[in-house]
Amino acid sequence: MTKTSIAILLWCAALSSAPSLCAQSARRPLSADLTGSAEAGWLAKPVLSSRILDDMSDPATWQFRGQGTLTTGRDSTQDGMPVFRISLAMLGDSAAPTRNGLAAINLSRPFGGADWSGYNRISVWIKPHLSGFPMLPLEFVLHNDGAVKIPDVYYREGIHYVQLENEKWTQVVWEIAPLARDKVTSLEIGYWVNKRITEPGDRVDFDIAKLELQRVDADHFAGFSHSGYSAGSQKTAFASDLDAREFKLQRVLPAQHQQMTPGAPETVFTGPVQKLTSHLGTYQLMDFSQVRDAGIYILQAGARATRPFNIGENVWRRPTLKVINFFFGERCGFDVPGEHGVCHLDWTATLGDKKIVMNGGWHDAGDLSQGLINTGEATYALFALAQHLQARNEDPDLLRTLVDEAKWGLEWCLKVRFPGGYRIGFAGNNLWTNGIIGDADDRRREAQNNPNVNYIAAAAEAIAYRVLQHSDPELAARSLRIAQEDWAYAVVEKETPQNLSTRAFAASPMELAGIGILASLELYQATGQEKYAQKAVELAPTILAAQQQQYVGSKFPLAGFFYTGPDKQALFHQFHRGNDQAPIVALALLCDLFPDHADWMKWYSAVTLYAEYQKKSAQTTEPYGVLPSYVYTDKEYLSVPDSGGMYQATRAAFRDQVLRGMPMGDGYYLRAFPVWFARRGNFGVLLSQAKALSAAARVRRDSSAWDLAHRQAQWVVGRN
Repeated sequence: MTKTSIAILLWCAALSSAPSLCAQSARRPLSADLTGSAEAGWLAKPVLSSRILDDMSDPATWQFRGQGTLTTGRDSTQDGMPVFRISLAMLGDSAAPTRNGLAAINLSRPFGGADWSGYNRISVWIKPHLSGFPMLPLEFVLHNDGAVKIPDVYYREGIHYVQLENEKWTQVVWEIAPLARDKVTSLEIGYWVNKRITEPGDRVDFDIAKLELQRVDADHFAGFSHSGYSAGSQKTAFASDLDAREFKLQRVLPAQHQQMTPGAPETVFTGPVQKLTSHLGTYQLMDFSQVRDAGIYILQAGARATRPFNIGENVWRRPTLKVINFFFGERCGFDVPGEHGVCHLDWTATLGDKKIVMNGGWHDAGDLSQGLINTGEATYALFALAQHLQARNEDPDLLRTLVDEAKWGLEWCLKVRFPGGYRIGFAGNNLWTNGIIGDADDRRREAQNNPNVNYIAAAAEAIAYRVLQHSDPELAARSLRIAQEDWAYAVVEKETPQNLSTRAFAASPMELAGIGILASLELYQATGQEKYAQKAVELAPTILAAQQQQYVGSKFPLAGFFYTGPDKQALFHQFHRGNDQAPIVALALLCDLFPDHADWMKWYSAVTLYAEYQKKSAQTTEPYGVLPSYVYTDKEYLSVPDSGGMYQATRAAFRDQVLRGMPMGDGYYLRAFPVWFARRGNFGVLLSQAKALSAAARVRRDSSAWDLAHRQAQWVVGRN
């Protein structure tokens, strides 16, 4: 997930109250308890059979490419086992003959079309020797040339990434049970140095030993796990291979003793294992929704049992703390203890001859990119949850931690801006730099002026004012002043679908109207000035006109989804980062603030229609209940450029994916996942939809929609 989709998860986390926790724990990277990790579980498995693929005694069996060397040796600490040592070149000011000008290596071991079907795990031992780098990230790629090609054409399947600690032998295992492996041609291992200028003593070496093929009892790669259930929510679990007719819910700890070691289980509920058949397959369903008492539980069905899980009012607190910890670890321009020092002092935003050092905020995803769109949305999400806790006067320690992290993002929003509304919407800089301005590793990005970016900034800054006005009045006042300026830069004299579209940065007219309404209403609540309310009301018809309000599809009729604008020329789709929440959050807030407005019923009806659309469409993914991505038509492929481009999105490939969706009738199709190509991952879209659904549920007081929104967050943290 990108930091924006993770922020939306946090934005959705205002679902329940929770007990207190020391705020200081989130101000340094949390220590990971690896005893319950997937890696620990994998390494604890008995190896049922194995064979050596390469003992690393003969480098001639490998193909080595790149800027570095491969030498052989033996490791005295591992009974003298043969090892390859790979040493990467530290290039200094000279450029590598690679696309990004950085040193890189690739190890490839041919296997000539071997059949690995009798095995399901690859094992290899690796020991990094690093200086000037915090850890060693490696990419593994499995190549299969059988009936199913691995990697797939979009390079999404057959790829595995690992991060390794320095000066430590680590057994890396990769379960390949889901992958075709009947005609394996090679295994690749790759790495590139993400520094352009290195310091004296910087070093990237690693030893690799004992490549082995193994057979184990593989993990279920399609199944069910869980972190907990809110007391008042639906509580179901499902399986596919149980031989029991009934299940038991057993409490191992009451709520007040959740930090203790579980004791003897106490059966509190018994129910039937129900058979459920859908177009996705046949499942076994266990429903224990009527249990509401807080505590730690396990499910037992025959000889099978789950790990302990929580039922209570605080099940989202632990994921929330982990999200905040993630943001803390991603801070740019900050000395993150044990992770990295102050960074990117030579990364600048420019406007003509003007220049701003643009470190700060948070690195995005794993590629060190930065920009107001992601940082602004994340800042808004953090302050939104803080505002929720403020209003309920609960969990002051968590509130302080949230505000501290939100202020870090806010400071970047206030810092990296130029007169006239010019900002950095997004900048990808996948590089650690030396912090010295004027040499070869500097990175600069030219600012642009667009309403989407300025509306996002204004919304984040305005909600920050309302949260901070008593605890930090000086910062709050500065934030409000700049929010008003940013809002003014976003507004044009007369907005139409045409000029909104041409001026927007990665936002359709429908999205931009939603973002504009949110920014306007945040400022209205902060200032009480009528011009902000008027602008919000003025933008609402763009959203209403962009919604499909008549049912389409003769086999599975749906209404309530959106087009990109009032002209209804293009259905609204996204496939990597999502902004589906924009129109519904906007209309829901209008309903909240102006219950007596003449257009209130229009806003409410659109919110209702969207909620019913999501509830009905989610029936198609039962028992998972995951919100399907979008409605498509069988003619959309005609508007897709046939060049393929960076995502390899040809017309034929686009049409093929659409037609694999569920036919609704009359040329409409509903897809569980977006039409996507060289990207993968749907959480950005799914969580933005869940946020929209939760906003609709709150306005309508719709418990079924609220529960469905919960299930999306459950899917993200384990219900898959």
